[in-house]
Amino acid sequence: MHGGVTGKAGDSLPMSILYNSSLVDRIDARGKLRRLSYMNNKSRARLIHLLISKSMAEALLITAVAVGFYFATTNPNLRGVLDQADNTSITGWAVDESNPAARVEVQLFIDDRFAGDAMADQYRPDVRQAKRAPDDWHGFAFTTPQLSTGDHQARIYAVHANGAGTRRTLQLIGKPYRFRISQ
Repeated sequence: MHGGVTGKAGDSLPMSILYNSSLVDRIDARGKLRRLSYMNNKSRARLIHLLISKSMAEALLITAVAVGFYFATTNPNLRGVLDQADNTSITGWAVDESNPAARVEVQLFIDDRFAGDAMADQYRPDVRQAKRAPDDWHGFAFTTPQLSTGDHQARIYAVHANGAGTRRTLQLIGKPYRFRISQ
């Protein structure tokens, strides 16, 4: 909708009327904003309810995407423990409780640096005795690499492949293990 306004010298300036969600604005040719009328309380309340509903729908959508991503990239049935680390070896066990007969591929990180990978397929009778697996072959052992003197932190991650096998992710097994290398 266009109208005209008389300027200083008597010339007619074009006007634009913009209808937005909260008020009706008029912008003249000089770019000056002139407010014509405000929304009534009922319209304002409807707008507020609409914006709140939109925000809730967006939050639910983001939550659904996050939950879907979590289940696509993790395996909630992976269990294990890194139970020993020193200057000679790092040991523990890992089991996929959804498929306890399978062996789990694990990767070792020391001080956030990749240090090696292996299959959790070594003899660990305590895993079967704890009823975590039907057999005794779910342990892993790494030779500790050359490290500087001082405190270090080891982490074991299970390698998890998605259903199609096209994407592999790492999932932390147990808690990080702190250990010290002495001279």
